[in-house]
Amino acid sequence: MDEDDETKEEDPVVREIEVHLADWGDPTDDAPRPGLALLQYPIRARERGPEPFDAARIKVRHELLEVDVPATKSGRHVDERAPERMRFDKRTLAATTVAPETNYAVGALRDGILQIAPLATTYQMRPSFAYVDAADEADAPAPAPASARDAPKLQAASVKRVPSTRDQSHARGSYAQRRQEQEAEPWLKLEVRQKDEEPSRAKRKKLEPTGS
Repeated sequence: MDEDDETKEEDPVVREIEVHLADWGDPTDDAPRPGLALLQYPIRARERGPEPFDAARIKVRHELLEVDVPATKSGRHVDERAPERMRFDKRTLAATTVAPETNYAVGALRDGILQIAPLATTYQMRPSFAYVDAADEADAPAPAPASARDAPKLQAASVKRVPSTRDQSHARGSYAQRRQEQEAEPWLKLEVRQKDEEPSRAKRKKLEPTGS
């Protein structure tokens, strides 16, 4: 008995199924990211269940995604002593795309046929604390009027050279520059559909076998 025969006995084929690739988006479509997107919640406890959202927006060029989740009004996760300005009707989760380490797909097995659709991208959703920055800015003291300021003081003059092409390239790659470019791009509002609505059922139907 050769090695191939031994391998077949140790790991026999128990079933063969047809595999079909679902028609799920064309790269030439006008959609921001055609295909399926996986939203992960790495810091949300499993026992808390799914976290449905009712609004979403995306920045296509910088691949930023935000979703709005209705805030919990009661329960052990609510701080009743929180100041009024820290109480909200919604929470915002934000994410950027996660670079894939390999190729993933979502599939459904029905009637002996496996219908699969490749994942286009993955987002890891985490709480956004932009509201904290906004509250800090609101609490910041107003600048003193000109009459109350100290008299002008002599200051040393400095001369700056014209940045070279290399310096400009480094500046564009800096965090501050990227942040500025991200904020300059407008948000694109996305249409949110719940899983039981007809458009969602129509999407899932694409994972049903259409025959060989």
